Amino acid sequence: MQQPDNHDNIAKAQMLLATRRFLKLDEWLLSQMRGWQNQNEANNTYGLVMHPDTLFSKDESATQRLEILRDWAQQCPGSYHAHCLMGMFWHEQAWVIRRGNGPEHEVEDAQWLGAQLCCDYAVLSFLSAIACHPRPTHAFRHMMNLSGGFGEPYWLRALFAGQQPKPLHEQFNIQNSPVWEQGAAYLYAMGVAPATHWPQQLPAALQQTRRNNEDALDYWLRMAMSVRHSDVGSMESYLLFHSTFWGGSDEQQNEIIDGPLCAEFSEDERNQFRANALLDALGGEIADRDSPRAEQLQQRLTALLNQPLEPATRIALLNLAGTCIAYWQDDDRAGLQVYADLFAVSPQAMPGKFAALFISRAVLASEEQDGMPVLTSLLVRAINRADDALLTAFAAAAVQFGLYGLPCDTSLSSGLMDCAWSLMQQQKTTESVGKDLLVLAHDMAINDDIDATHFLMTEMARRGSALHTYELFFFYRNAWHQDVPESLHNDSNALDCVLSAARSGLVPAMFSAASALREGLGGEVDYQQAMHWYQRASEAGHPSADYWRASCALDLGSDAEKREAVEVSLPAILAQQNHPERFEAAYTLGMAWMQGVGTKKNKYIAWQLMNFVLELNPESEVARQAIIQLEGSLRARMSLWQDKRKVEGVDFTAPYRQSSAPQLPDASHEPQHVD
Repeated sequence: MQQPDNHDNIAKAQMLLATRRFLKLDEWLLSQMRGWQNQNEANNTYGLVMHPDTLFSKDESATQRLEILRDWAQQCPGSYHAHCLMGMFWHEQAWVIRRGNGPEHEVEDAQWLGAQLCCDYAVLSFLSAIACHPRPTHAFRHMMNLSGGFGEPYWLRALFAGQQPKPLHEQFNIQNSPVWEQGAAYLYAMGVAPATHWPQQLPAALQQTRRNNEDALDYWLRMAMSVRHSDVGSMESYLLFHSTFWGGSDEQQNEIIDGPLCAEFSEDERNQFRANALLDALGGEIADRDSPRAEQLQQRLTALLNQPLEPATRIALLNLAGTCIAYWQDDDRAGLQVYADLFAVSPQAMPGKFAALFISRAVLASEEQDGMPVLTSLLVRAINRADDALLTAFAAAAVQFGLYGLPCDTSLSSGLMDCAWSLMQQQKTTESVGKDLLVLAHDMAINDDIDATHFLMTEMARRGSALHTYELFFFYRNAWHQDVPESLHNDSNALDCVLSAARSGLVPAMFSAASALREGLGGEVDYQQAMHWYQRASEAGHPSADYWRASCALDLGSDAEKREAVEVSLPAILAQQNHPERFEAAYTLGMAWMQGVGTKKNKYIAWQLMNFVLELNPESEVARQAIIQLEGSLRARMSLWQDKRKVEGVDFTAPYRQSSAPQLPDASHEPQHVD
């Protein structure tokens, strides 16, 4: 936690940078650096200040930050801090390019190149910083981070190997390369051309310092430790690169913690490292119940919790451990006890979202009423903090009816609900939090708190949540997860809700609205509006809407619309091998030909389609019955032969079939006159 004077120190550094008093800023940073390097000042703020995100305003763009840093380096070419912060800036830009459109986005070659070009500038800056100061801890540490995340540039590896690195255009064939143009464009956008030529030797402090075949991560850690012994920040970064996210494991981290690299750290510091490794393990895939791995993790957790830990670390461990312990011991009460221990750490202790959902499920849905004090504590703290949208809305529903150990306070409830909605919009979590609130609503309903459930969904819907508006559609129709009292059944309200959700752009609601209008929910059938919403749903990507639109046209449409369904819409679905309603479309089209709906009746085409249905689904009893009706008597078989002649034996299903066409039952030897 920041000390009270940290804000003053940060403000001073920001002011000196903003007013470009670089000499004064350097002087002040060096004075702070001495105490930090010697590790003899308990609340030294140097480590906190030494980051671009701390020094710069959040409103300043990357281009503006770069312009200030370049000005600093030009005015003070021997400034360790200017070069070091420049390196940190370029390292961050590499991550910005690498992340692109988000963690799930596939990284393209041009992004990798753009990131590597930023890393070149970062390394050049860190090398300059190393040449400017005898104890460049931050430069060494960030070189380690860069090497772990992006690897060393080829030219730096060459320098360490005692070779003269080739210029970029000689090392790689980049002429007329689209990837080069796209990758370099990231730098040109900031007003900088890619670096193409490299230093011909290392700074004196790095010459002859690297061991044969020494890994870059190990080398830079060793260099950082050589100038700041037992540097916790460097070791934490080093261990992070051995975590699951980077292809390592918590076992790998613990081997390092218990080995010679961490021998100089205190037991409290090693326990913090162990806690980080355990958080890595508990935050990943949960070990199987009764497995040696689960037993090992529980033993490590128990041992660590018996040690003195920072409150934030203890809370983080308990937060992740609760659900794991409940699973491993097959006992919700055990998990609830973990969260009771978490609340006991401090009055401010709060679990995360998944823990909150577990507590709700365990107490309300699984009826562990002994855990009610845990739920009460959760909601009381949520009210006091009012900074978590999910828990704030949950608490609002509870105080509206005086549930779960909270007093009844309708005025407080309204304010909390407004706060929750505001947080959802500010944090752009309306959809994700909305889904989690539906989970909580189901938990409340299982606990027979149906009025609170209704209140929660109604209040969210009233404030603009399409998701909750749509959920109320099922609620009012008694088609919800839990039985709804008859007094709350209301078809008219259901129709209003589903139409409102559909107008908000919720695709499943568009489809449901069409189906509700088709069946006349809350009044009369509205065919035109049903077709409109089926079309909207189909255009928005609903996988089944096109089939149900065609089906609706066959049931209720004009002759022209029926013909379009038979001649265009349903055949188009049959042509899509992965369409989810292909089987239904084939059967519906077969019945249309069989009954003469939207087309002239032709039993031969209907028979072909029903056989096609059986190819798609051999278990289809309705198709089998239709085939029996079409060929089950002599008169029926003769009708098939007659209809076959009408279409000259054309195989109607040939464009859609996976195997050879079926053969008509032989009627050539049957009597010609049949009653």
